[in-house]
Amino acid sequence: MKKHVLNKIIAFVTCMALFTGCQLESELYSQIGEEMGFPSNAEDATALVSGTCYTIFSPWGIFYPDAGYFTNSEMVTDIGEISWGWTTAYNSYEADDWHINGGSRCQYRSYNYISMMTLTLHKIKDVSMDEKLKQRLMGEVKCGRGFLAFLLYDLYGPIQIADLETLLSPKDEKLIPRRTDEEMHEFIETNLLEAAEVLPHSYSSGEYGRFTKGLANTVLLKFYMLTKQWLKAEAIGRELTKPEYGYKLVDNYNSLFDLGTEQNTETIYAAAAKAGVIEHKWHAHVLPSDYPTPAGVTMTKWGGFKVAWPFYETYEAGDKRLQRLVGEYTGTEGVVHNRKNDRDSGTQGQLYKGAVPQKFGLEGVVGENCEIDIPVYRYADVITLLAEAIVRNTNKVSQEAIEHLNAVRTRSGLLPYSTADFKNVDEFFEKLLLERGHEFYFEGVRRQDLIRHGKFIEAAVKKAEFEGQPTGKITTIVDGKYKYERFPIPPSIIYESQGLVIQNPGY
Repeated sequence: MKKHVLNKIIAFVTCMALFTGCQLESELYSQIGEEMGFPSNAEDATALVSGTCYTIFSPWGIFYPDAGYFTNSEMVTDIGEISWGWTTAYNSYEADDWHINGGSRCQYRSYNYISMMTLTLHKIKDVSMDEKLKQRLMGEVKCGRGFLAFLLYDLYGPIQIADLETLLSPKDEKLIPRRTDEEMHEFIETNLLEAAEVLPHSYSSGEYGRFTKGLANTVLLKFYMLTKQWLKAEAIGRELTKPEYGYKLVDNYNSLFDLGTEQNTETIYAAAAKAGVIEHKWHAHVLPSDYPTPAGVTMTKWGGFKVAWPFYETYEAGDKRLQRLVGEYTGTEGVVHNRKNDRDSGTQGQLYKGAVPQKFGLEGVVGENCEIDIPVYRYADVITLLAEAIVRNTNKVSQEAIEHLNAVRTRSGLLPYSTADFKNVDEFFEKLLLERGHEFYFEGVRRQDLIRHGKFIEAAVKKAEFEGQPTGKITTIVDGKYKYERFPIPPSIIYESQGLVIQNPGY
């Protein structure tokens, strides 16, 4: 992707910016193709798919580290903290309901990209080209639609999705309501299943970054777990373990987040970055101003994101994942930073809110920019979800499930579990939930996991209590469900729909 797809994305984004400014207007998008006779061949169709399907999944799109899907998801769990104070869970609950006005931290409007993908399907279906390539490209578009719809459904519940007829008649100004839960389920599942039928298991390194059968099935697995369809989840999890996919855990956990080893057997999909093209600002957001960095390297350090102390202290001694989850360091001025010195002493030092989630290596960082790819889905996620699905379906802790859990656990230098460590399935789920938290910190997994296990509100209350913050709103229940398990719809969306879009309950 770094040589092919990424450059096409940049060209497409530049083109769209010239025509539309910051808006993704279906009318202009349609006219561009009609007036220019685009797409007219396989090269055009490939470029169009690259632009419309991959832009939103880049480090400049929904996976933007500043305030994208991962960060927003993590900040409302027991993992995420921030020294600046404007996205912490307790402030969001008690003050502005997760930034309900929909500023830079709101991804809801990304649904426009689904419309772009729908139009792309329409535009390439009659292009004269190799039929096998056309089917693959259409599979990529369907994967993108299902992928984005799943991410938005996870955060907001049902969203607005325009049909092709509406998109081809933009002057009619038809108002679009949110889909029902059932319609969302069908849309996500159908698109991903159809994509998985035609996409290849993998590509050559020159096409690295394009959607694969593995990605489509991984999103399906996540969707089935989200909707508690355990039998389907187990089946798709087992599918992903087949040798033709080629997935396996790498030996070194931290290498997953290094520049030289970003292409590996464990990463199923990553938001690709490239110096001077698309970069991200992870290190700038997490490294404290006096954090020691290599001599001769200039790095911007704002020191915002942290892993909350109560969660950090659940890690076992010797866990290799702690090598880049920094709970103590000596600053460039010789000051030792840790919980005792920066918090317990009453001094609000650099680590007052928690440990530094460096996560990524330092190679490939210049100033505030980093060119290391951001892993989105990994095989470790697949096998631990498979372990959970197996236990949920049989209501017993099997050796197979334990082995999947241990594969991730022992990779980090910890002793494996045995059947004697689990008195019942609840103990297995508790240990699995914690292990996944340790494994996937700041990868957007924790919120889904806590909600699925019925622990989300409990964790939010404990986090607020640790900070001495009020907890009154956190336990709000509306229509028999906890209000804060979903984010609010921006009021601007509701105004534009003339009230046709209904806000999530309680907001």
